[in-house]
Amino acid sequence: MDRSASSTTLQSKEKVPLHHPLPGLQSAARFKKQWHFPMCLSLRHPAASFIHYRILGNYTVVQTVLMAGYTAAVFYAACYESNPFSYPKRAGWVIASQIPFVYALATKNNIIGLLVGVGYEKLNYLHRHLGRLMVIGANVHAIGFIYQWTMAGVVLHRLDEPFVRWGLVALVCFDLLGFFSIHCVRTKSYNLFFGTHFVGLILALFAACYHKDACVPFVIGGAVVYGVDHVIRAIKTCFTTAAIQTIPEMGLTRVDIPSLRTGWRAGQHVRLRVLSTAMGLCGMIEVHPFTIASATNTEEGLVLMCKRTGSWTNRLYNMARTTESSEHSQESVKRVKVMVEGPYGGVGDTTIPNYSGAMFVAGGSGVTFALSALQDLVLAGDRSRTKVIELIWSIKDPAALEQFIPLFATLVSQSSPAAVHISVFYTRATTASFERLVLPPSITLTPGRPNIEKRLDELAVSMMNKGGTHGAFIGVCGAAGLGEDVARAVRMIDVNSKKAVGGIQFHEECVNFFKDWILS
Repeated sequence: MDRSASSTTLQSKEKVPLHHPLPGLQSAARFKKQWHFPMCLSLRHPAASFIHYRILGNYTVVQTVLMAGYTAAVFYAACYESNPFSYPKRAGWVIASQIPFVYALATKNNIIGLLVGVGYEKLNYLHRHLGRLMVIGANVHAIGFIYQWTMAGVVLHRLDEPFVRWGLVALVCFDLLGFFSIHCVRTKSYNLFFGTHFVGLILALFAACYHKDACVPFVIGGAVVYGVDHVIRAIKTCFTTAAIQTIPEMGLTRVDIPSLRTGWRAGQHVRLRVLSTAMGLCGMIEVHPFTIASATNTEEGLVLMCKRTGSWTNRLYNMARTTESSEHSQESVKRVKVMVEGPYGGVGDTTIPNYSGAMFVAGGSGVTFALSALQDLVLAGDRSRTKVIELIWSIKDPAALEQFIPLFATLVSQSSPAAVHISVFYTRATTASFERLVLPPSITLTPGRPNIEKRLDELAVSMMNKGGTHGAFIGVCGAAGLGEDVARAVRMIDVNSKKAVGGIQFHEECVNFFKDWILS
């Protein structure tokens, strides 16, 4: 592929670079070449592709099968040689047994995720599914007893008993948790969802204990994992000062925390709380997750880019913009106190520098996922196995690229021995002139949308030409539609090409959906 036609020499600009230059490649000493073990060698095309097709909205085949299997197991335990309406006590036992699992899947420091090597956000769909089963089971348990008491004419007498009243309290908690957890409530009024969740999950534990003493062991199990999680979260939390400024072309607020320089891996995220009255009373207690956009051990420290997507991020952006417009000096950034918790998530046990090729596909602010990974690969230097590095970035306005040129130029210039190629595509028609936007070699700006299938084929060819047989890592971050396009392109790669490069690992972090799978 000819990349020189649209590349020229970078000219100096009279503006502050988005990132400081990366440190020298002596930082590569923190990386060590390790043996590369291709994953899921027994899953060959097309079987490995089929099980990851999406059905029922954003759920893959394998996720759907897992949820269906768990549902079948719960219903089997509740209904085996028993009628839920004639013997509703069994439904109560089954639901009580699920308390530790539901609470464990809700924690940020997820012990189940630790065992299987994935972040808590990738198992959250199981937490929601088990929660729905608990709501159904609790109602079946309660309705069954109320039906029996009504038929016997003792319903009012039984409702006077304390343990029954506590059972009704637990039922109300479960129903409220279920109702306020539906998608429209979570997206339209997150504070309402969070508040009812926090109060309901604690009150439900106490109510279950007072309802039946036999529930105590299950409640203790749930309370222990929930309490340990909060202790670990407190240990992983720090209070520090951050500098915020806007990137108007993309509607982003850049948050720099230079005091934090290590402790995370590429692709991980932190939970940020801004302790400023400008955020409002509710805004000061809100915590939001953001992907880290910088590598460790760099001068700039931890960098976040917060896209304007809701009231909280809008207030953060306006606070930074107001400061910039009111300042007349060169230092027009606002410094605020923040609370940073994490890191969490990421690519699990995957070590990207151990792959022969890496391609990152990003949409808009999703480039933050790729930035930290690219910097890690560049800093790894000759200790990395990676021979080909590609970044494909789709943006609406080509003017957004200007802010990132200093960083991209640094990555390209320091990318030896692996070659870094950055392709930027803009999707919005514009009449603006880009004569001042001069691109360095290996960086291109093209109108339209990228042909992912073609770029994947070119990546495989480049890897084979350079003797890369330790697999390719494909990462995507952006809108759900972009993730679907890249996943489809990965599935369509010729099976012989997959085998020739040593397999393909696909990792996706997209809006409202996270997943991680292997295609070998």
